[in-house]
Amino acid sequence: MRAMQRDRRRWRIVRRAALGFASALLAGALGMAGWAGYLQATGNVHTVLPGLLYRSAELGERGFERVIARDHIRTVINLRGANPGRPWYEHELAAAKAMGVRHIDLGMSASHVPSVRKLAEIRSVLVTAATPILIHCEGGADRSGLGAALYELWIAHLPPAKAGAQLSFYYGHFPWLGSSTAAMDKAWREVVRDRPGR
Repeated sequence: MRAMQRDRRRWRIVRRAALGFASALLAGALGMAGWAGYLQATGNVHTVLPGLLYRSAELGERGFERVIARDHIRTVINLRGANPGRPWYEHELAAAKAMGVRHIDLGMSASHVPSVRKLAEIRSVLVTAATPILIHCEGGADRSGLGAALYELWIAHLPPAKAGAQLSFYYGHFPWLGSSTAAMDKAWREVVRDRPGR
């Protein structure tokens, strides 16, 4: 009888612990989903280095013009590449021209490690672009994260650990559970590993 009571108590404790763990996991997942939704709803706009570099998702018409004016942007780097005929792209080109902002298309994929040639092209643009710069992709999380990290490493000469934080969930970057966007993290590790004088 006592043995049965002990077993029931143990089972209740195990069940409570399992329910508590499952509840914590669910709360964490809901919190992450809520944060990702917030980033998308607000354009995922962030200051990387004040007066030098800003990052965002693809912004709607008013959002794009507002960020350009507010942050005195002089160069826009579009990591989605040229998209002629697409309304967002045509508006972006027209708005940049009307506001006297240089617009640069640097197409790359969030799910493939950029080639050495593409990385050299990105570096050349980052070195020569007039600041402040706005760098953006579609969601502002993956390609923009790599671009911002590269700027902080190559141009601002920040330590890799600090620059690499641009590729984090704080900005919506989610490279786990088989996500193809882990390619951005792989590219980052290769750049850091191969940098001169490390």
